[in-house]
Amino acid sequence: MAAMRNVVLAALALLAGCPSSQPVDPGDDADDAVDAGASPDASVPARVCDVREFGAVGDGTAKDTAAIQAAIDACAPTGGVVSLHDGIFLSGMITLASDITLDIAPTAVLRGSQNAADYPDVTPPFENTQLGNCKKALVYAEDADRVRITGGGTIDGNARGVADWNGNRIPEARRPMAIFVTASRDVTLDHLEVNDAATWAVVVMEVERVVIRDLVVDTDLGPTHDGIDVVDGHDVLVEDVTITSGDDSICLKSGSATGTEDVIVRRAHTRQSGVANGIKFGTASVGSFKRILVEDVLVENAQAAAMAVESVDGADIADVTFRRITTWNVGTPFFVLLGNRDRNPGQVGSIEGVTFEHIRGSNMRYAWGSLISGTAIDGQVFGISNIHFKDVDITFKAATTTPFTVDTFPEYQGPVPGRPGVFYNRYPDAKFIAGTDGNENITYAAPGYAIFQRHATGVTFEDCRWRVTGTDPRPWLAVKP
Repeated sequence: MAAMRNVVLAALALLAGCPSSQPVDPGDDADDAVDAGASPDASVPARVCDVREFGAVGDGTAKDTAAIQAAIDACAPTGGVVSLHDGIFLSGMITLASDITLDIAPTAVLRGSQNAADYPDVTPPFENTQLGNCKKALVYAEDADRVRITGGGTIDGNARGVADWNGNRIPEARRPMAIFVTASRDVTLDHLEVNDAATWAVVVMEVERVVIRDLVVDTDLGPTHDGIDVVDGHDVLVEDVTITSGDDSICLKSGSATGTEDVIVRRAHTRQSGVANGIKFGTASVGSFKRILVEDVLVENAQAAAMAVESVDGADIADVTFRRITTWNVGTPFFVLLGNRDRNPGQVGSIEGVTFEHIRGSNMRYAWGSLISGTAIDGQVFGISNIHFKDVDITFKAATTTPFTVDTFPEYQGPVPGRPGVFYNRYPDAKFIAGTDGNENITYAAPGYAIFQRHATGVTFEDCRWRVTGTDPRPWLAVKP
């Protein structure tokens, strides 16, 4: 397996050098727009506020929250650089302001306090379903322009030694994110290591024009520990990131009508996605996901899907491309689902126009195959359309149990007939989709060893090579209207 992994990594390196044709590139505009930390008058050098000059100790024991915040507040009137260097700075929540660069040098660590009382609840000035999960943070910015967090150093959430901050023992809202930026514009997060967040590690929510670049995120602390989450924002570039997470590695979410649009994710390596997905749209899917490009990504070690596209809260998903993606040791390469988890009863969104091209995959964990499906609710079919596969070469895992048929595979729907208050597959990821009462099922086999297409029209396959290990009674493609 090590040899195969090395081959995959080498192939990705070659693919990453290929030129790409991109319909939208917010990165070009973002690079021009984001000059965080610069003085409003470019002819005047930005002020540098060294946190040590404001009383920070940097010994990893004394709490430096007040000193770091004092440095930020001193720089805020004119903008400037808040400098951390040569030390471990223990801190609770700090709040950034417009035109501030938080510069964490390679010699510095901003380490989160392990006392939950050091993280007051934040209350951003908008409505979003995901605010129920996002209440606390180590580094926070709200309604701030031209903010940058950079420097080559480390932000350490310090959650590993706190039992309640590992896994999902307590709700996300009671645990601090490492970075949380909301209701802001022209934000850059770059050249950092982010470790051991107590919940989602890096979160931008309702932010316009974002660049997330050259981050190494390592937050392998079990379920509810996402790597990078983009929630309802426009003009977003995520590139050159490496992520090890306990849950979804790169997750695009929507909890409001703002939607998540004009996004590029490129040159990424998700080394581990724990119990979840490498690249995921959803599960929170209220607003639209449109004009999104994901390219040159290696997805490894994800229990669920390498690429998951889910609309289960009413979102319209359109104009999405996955290009030059390599998968290894994942549950399934693709998972596309339109449904309704009944949080907004009666509202079903749409999925129209998703392309997967130049995809490679091997060493699947399970015999699931890949589900590409709309849904039927109370006899009404809500279909998906125009799903395209081009130049796909994937080896799937053979079934060892009796496969579902096209008629017995369960629908992802609203209330279960005759069982008030109970829903099929409350959580719609690939490992839950064939379970009952919201429980996971990792032993199922879909009707097709590669693709089970259901309630879908305009699905095309061009130059695709589907293989299966061993002997399998299933066809590569099973279709249900």
